[in-house]
Amino acid sequence: MAHSLTGSVGNGFYNLTINGSDPYMLSPDKLNIDATLLGHIKLRLQNLTTDNTYQLFWTTTTDNTWNQEKSVFFNVTSSDAQQSDYEISMLGKTNWAGTIKQLRLDLGNGDAVGHVIIDQINIEAMPEEFGLNNGVLHIMQDLNRGGAISYISKSSDYRNIVNVYDEGRYIQQSYYAGNSLNRQSEGQSSSWTPWPWNPIQVGDYSHKRAQILSSQKGINTLYVKCIPMLWDMSNRYAEAEMEQWTTLENNVIKVKCRLTCHRTDNLYGENILRDQELPAVYPISALSHLYSYFGDVPYTNAALNNPAVVNLSSGFWGTYNSVTENWMAFVDNNKWGMGIYNPSTTAFWAGMSGNAGFESSSASTCYIAPAKKAALMKNSLYEYEYYIIIGSLSEIRADIYDIHSAVTSNPPVKEENKMVDIYPNPANDKISVVVPIKSFIEIKNIQGQLVYTLTANKDKLNIDVSALQSGLYFLKAKSGNEILAGKFLKK
Repeated sequence: MAHSLTGSVGNGFYNLTINGSDPYMLSPDKLNIDATLLGHIKLRLQNLTTDNTYQLFWTTTTDNTWNQEKSVFFNVTSSDAQQSDYEISMLGKTNWAGTIKQLRLDLGNGDAVGHVIIDQINIEAMPEEFGLNNGVLHIMQDLNRGGAISYISKSSDYRNIVNVYDEGRYIQQSYYAGNSLNRQSEGQSSSWTPWPWNPIQVGDYSHKRAQILSSQKGINTLYVKCIPMLWDMSNRYAEAEMEQWTTLENNVIKVKCRLTCHRTDNLYGENILRDQELPAVYPISALSHLYSYFGDVPYTNAALNNPAVVNLSSGFWGTYNSVTENWMAFVDNNKWGMGIYNPSTTAFWAGMSGNAGFESSSASTCYIAPAKKAALMKNSLYEYEYYIIIGSLSEIRADIYDIHSAVTSNPPVKEENKMVDIYPNPANDKISVVVPIKSFIEIKNIQGQLVYTLTANKDKLNIDVSALQSGLYFLKAKSGNEILAGKFLKK
C-alpha cells in the first residue's frame, strides 16, 4: 500500500481503504518477468468507489521510471456489488518489453473515496495472437472481445491506431432494431435508456463481453463468430450471432460482416427503419484531421473536402449525407492515417469525443461510421462489406479508387432473404417446407452448429427431425441469389 491506502488481509481478501488522493499500490521490486513469455494480467476485485477507471504501470530493468508510456488504463465497475474479473492483454503494447521489474496499480483517478477489496492479481502466459502481419500492416482481433478489430499498426512499429478505451470503441459490428424502450427494471443502464435492440460485438456498457463460438486463422485471413451482447443491458446476450471475415492485403484490410438474428421477444416491434453503423470505427484522436469528397464529380481526383471536426459534446457526431466517393479518413498532421470505404452508402457519421492528440487507451477518440437505414427483423440475416486503408491521404484515395473500380466491375452477389414457412411449429418428428427445387438446405442449432443438410429434389419437403434434441433451430434454403430463412422449435 504505497500511497493514500490503508488496509489488511482477511478471509482471503486484501481489504483496502482509500484515504487520500492518487491511491496506488506496488508489487515487490525485481519481479524479473520475461515480457515475451508473460503478458496476460488477470485481476479479481470489488470496486466499492464511484470511480470506474484504473491504471496499471510497470517499470523494466532498462527503464526504471513510472510514466504514461508504460501504462494501460482499464475499466472497472463502480460501486460493484460483487467480486468481478478483469483481464489486460499486453499484446501489441510497445513498452511491455524486456524484463519487467515492478508493477504499480492505481485505484482510480484520485477523486474517489471508499473501499477496494482485492482477491487476486495473476500474471499469466502471453495469449496467442489472433492476428496477421504481412510486413506492411500488423492487425489483431481480440477474442476476449467478440473478435473485434483491436489493433492496427505499421509492421515497423507498435503504435496502435485503434482506440480501445472501453467496450463501445474498437472497430466492431453494432446494429439497431425496433423501438427505443425503457427496460431499467430489467437491468438496463440509466445512462442508456430508452434504447432499441442493439447487439454489439465487443461487450456491453458494464464490461460483460461477447461469447466466441468459433475462430479460424489462415495465411492472410481471420474468421470469427460470436454471440454479441446488448449494449444497454447488463450481462444480457443478444439472440443473434455475428460473423466476421477479415483479409489483409498489402495496406488494405477487407472485412465482411454478417448478423444472423433469431429473436424470440415481442418487445421492440418490427418493420422499423433504423440507422446502422456499417461498421463503428474508432481511430485514435491523434489522427485529428478529417477528409473526404462531397462533390458532384466523384472518382475524378477532384479537390478533397476537409471539414471542421464536430465534437460529440455538441450533441451528436458530424452527419455527412453526400459522401459521393463512399469514404472518409482521419489523418495526422503529416496526412497519414486511416480511411474507411463502404461502397454501399454515401452517408457517414464522423467526429471526435474529447480532445485531439491522444492514443489508443485514451478516453479521447475519433469516430467514423458509414451509415445506412435498414429494418432488422427478428429473423433477419444482414451482410455488408467494408475496407480499412492505412497510409498517406493520397495513398488512401488511390487505393479506394482501385477497390471501387474492382467492386463496381464485379459487384458481389446480393442474397435477398425471404421467410420460409415451416410447419408444424413447434414440431415433434417432422417438419414440412416449400422451397425451390435444388435448393441447398441447412439446419443449425442455437449455438450455430450445423446439424443437418440436404439438397431439395422437389419443392415440397418433409424433413425428419426426430433425432434432434429439443430446442430452437434455424433453417436456411439457398437457391441461386435467393435465400429463404426460418426457424422452428423442436419439442
